[in-house]
Amino acid sequence: MPCHAAIADKALTIKVDSTIEAALKAMKKAKVEYAPVTDEDGAIVGLLSYHILMKNLLPVSVTMNDGMQMDVNIPAAPGIAKRLRNVLLLTVDTVMERKNFPVVYAATPTWEGVSMMVQTGLPLTVIDPETQKYIGFITQTSLLDELQRLHEKDK
Repeated sequence: MPCHAAIADKALTIKVDSTIEAALKAMKKAKVEYAPVTDEDGAIVGLLSYHILMKNLLPVSVTMNDGMQMDVNIPAAPGIAKRLRNVLLLTVDTVMERKNFPVVYAATPTWEGVSMMVQTGLPLTVIDPETQKYIGFITQTSLLDELQRLHEKDK
């Protein structure tokens, strides 16, 4: 079975020049946690997710490997909320993940897609091999649903 059989129905793309605020509203409305980012030609240029956004809210010193060690508790919620307010005004291209997300072609074997999901913990972005344009998104749920459908069909 090729990967394209497991593409999720709720496919949402975000334009690279959208604001983070508009992107979050669209993601919330579509009930998705991840969205591929496309350029004006429809080619995939990145990935936006709640995880990526949260990571951008933290100061660099906290996101370093060892993190920032503090002996004192500092109330951070107002500071992080203020950072979010500032981030909401940015365009998606300033926050999105550009490299570290799994991309597959429609004909990629399913076992390869499952392997990529296990390794990355991220959904798969399906693109056309010739045009590099977005076809759809495969989530863990959509992939498991398709595998269960195949299993039921074989009974």
